[in-house]
Amino acid sequence: MFRHHLAGVAVGLALVFAVPAQAQAPAATPAPASSVTPSHLQAGRDVVISSGIAQSFESIYGEFRDRVRQIVGTTRPEIQKDLNEVIESLKPESDQKVAEMITAAGEIFAKKMTESDLKEVAAFFKSPVGLRYNAFRPQAIDEIFVVLQPWTLQTSNFLFDRFSQDMRKRGHQL
Repeated sequence: MFRHHLAGVAVGLALVFAVPAQAQAPAATPAPASSVTPSHLQAGRDVVISSGIAQSFESIYGEFRDRVRQIVGTTRPEIQKDLNEVIESLKPESDQKVAEMITAAGEIFAKKMTESDLKEVAAFFKSPVGLRYNAFRPQAIDEIFVVLQPWTLQTSNFLFDRFSQDMRKRGHQL
C-alpha cells in the first residue's frame, strides 16, 4: 500500500510539473534559492497542498495506525486499549512530521518555479476542474499502478531481448 502512495506522489509530481508546461507563454526563470521570499515559499506550500501531494504525506499516519492495529492488535488483543491510546497520542507528532514535509516540498517547488508560476498552478488545483482532477486522482493512480506493474516487466523484458539480439549481431554472447 505504501508503494501506491509513492507511485501517487511520483505521478502527482509529474502531473503538477506538467500543468505549467501546457501554457503557451515562455517559461520564467526560477529565482535562485537565496532570493526565495516567504511569499514564494508559501506559494510552493500551496501547490503541495492544493495539488494533493500533501495527502500522500498525510496518509502515512493512517496506514501506520491501521497496520499496527492489524498486526499487533490481532496478535495481542489484551493490549488493545493501550495500543489505541498510544497510536492516537502519536497523531500530533505525525501531523508535525507532515507539516515539515509539506514545508520541505514547498521549498523544492519554490526553488524550481517562480512565485507567479506557483500561484498559477495552485489556482488551477483550486479551480473546479482542478478540484475534479484531485477528486479522481487517487483512483486513477491506483489504476495506473495496476497497469504499470505488468507494463514495466513487459517493457523491461522486451528491451533486454532487443539488447541481447543486437549484442549477438555484434558477435557477443550474453
